[in-house]
Amino acid sequence: MLVSLESALNAPFQPDDSDNKMEGYLFKRTSNAFKSWVRRWFAIQDNQLVYRKRSKDSQTIMEEDLRLCTVKPAFEIDRRFCFEVVSPARNHILQADSEQLCQKWISAIQAGVSKAYSSDRNNPDEHENENSQGGHSPDIGSPNDNSPASIPHKQNRSKPRMETLLSIPGNDRCCDCTSPDPRWASINLGITLCIECSGIHRSFGVHMSKVRSITLDAWEPELLKVMSELGNDVINRTYESNVDDSIAVRATPDCNRSIREAWIRSKYIQKAFVSKLPGIKGSGTNKIQSWSVRKRTKRSPGRFFVKDDNSPSDAEEKLENTSDLMKVSTASAQDNGNGRRNSEVLVFGSDVQLPDIKPNKFMDLDLESSEDSSTETEDTEDAKSTTSWEDMSKLDPNMLLYKAAQARNLPVMLEALSHGANSNWVNDDDEGKTPLMKAVETGSIAACEFLLLNGAKLDRRDHKGRSPLHHATIHGHTGQVCQFLKRGADRHAKDDEGKDAESIAIDATNADIVTL
Repeated sequence: MLVSLESALNAPFQPDDSDNKMEGYLFKRTSNAFKSWVRRWFAIQDNQLVYRKRSKDSQTIMEEDLRLCTVKPAFEIDRRFCFEVVSPARNHILQADSEQLCQKWISAIQAGVSKAYSSDRNNPDEHENENSQGGHSPDIGSPNDNSPASIPHKQNRSKPRMETLLSIPGNDRCCDCTSPDPRWASINLGITLCIECSGIHRSFGVHMSKVRSITLDAWEPELLKVMSELGNDVINRTYESNVDDSIAVRATPDCNRSIREAWIRSKYIQKAFVSKLPGIKGSGTNKIQSWSVRKRTKRSPGRFFVKDDNSPSDAEEKLENTSDLMKVSTASAQDNGNGRRNSEVLVFGSDVQLPDIKPNKFMDLDLESSEDSSTETEDTEDAKSTTSWEDMSKLDPNMLLYKAAQARNLPVMLEALSHGANSNWVNDDDEGKTPLMKAVETGSIAACEFLLLNGAKLDRRDHKGRSPLHHATIHGHTGQVCQFLKRGADRHAKDDEGKDAESIAIDATNADIVTL
């Protein structure tokens, strides 16, 4: 029931314990260029924050879902008694008429957030299939019925997911401001974020960062695999390898929005702290003659030099003006693929241990691992095998991405993208294939998903007119075929021989793919 203005100014702000409603007048700072203040009648109801111009006018929904919001005092405002409502999409500055009323509103909104979470736990089906980004499908194989047997399954999905994601090094704190217990993630970057930083990421657009809630949104199994192979520590070794405080002040948990926005913009859009790729000049008197990418194992990537030295040594030396992931390491020289040995070669992807995530955690999350591919030979390969050696004159972001896709090495792929690599680059020296087509050959669902999240297109064709779907079918990778069809790949597209994916599967008597 609405209360009068007079009672609102005096003592109307006691929430009704029966439904947590609260109503009254607040000043709202507008979002236009003038940043003017207007007085509106606000209410907390039905897990939403709404307002009206007057108490009897039609209402406007300010925040549709309080579960996505947090509230805190706003001290850096030229008015007193202000507080800030933060959501991933926007921030709202509101002003009460006294300090007491300001605290009551903050407490009431916090109570509303808690009530919204409680309501969600009691009705787990309501938000199961919601996505914060369009174009994604619900989890494959997730129950869609409302039977009692399905409810416990849905209630328990987010907890193991959150535990798994936060167990990755650095993920227990926001990647950008180090706030504890992040509940949001950027799925194309592979990082976890607090609600304030997630709002900044979302404001820059999905081409830069695709934000999802760890606890509220549906997660496809392949997204969890991408996240498990990256993480905050790995990403910051690339995006914060050369921080310069004169460009932007580092964001902290308590910093204001302008500092936070400037830091994130410099870090991800301007890429101001990403170290340059090396040239042909070595760290000593020798020159770097060739480079390669280490094929992914259960380890975290980096880059280092392998020097020609018959006496083993663990000594390492960081290259000047390069990423922290690039080090000089004394080891045996390696054959460059042409029968000769280099005195100094550059290898992207070092053997730093990845988080110890037990396989059964992913099994509990219905995660199909890329290593399950029938043609994946990683387990039997040399643990230190690399891609073919390339001359340093061919070291550029596009070729680095292509080779990293061949090595199914996601962190090196991300590093290549940070240097401006094009995810749809065509390698004319390899039948016009794209990085996505090269990733298909490895059987890695995670590598393909990472490229798709970062702009790779499924309609690209090689010199034989074959799309990624054609390649996945030719190699018999059922998981990737399903992945591409779910993403909207054209199943009727024909190559230069007039064959579509289905006819290729029929010729190969691959019943699993044909039935898709």
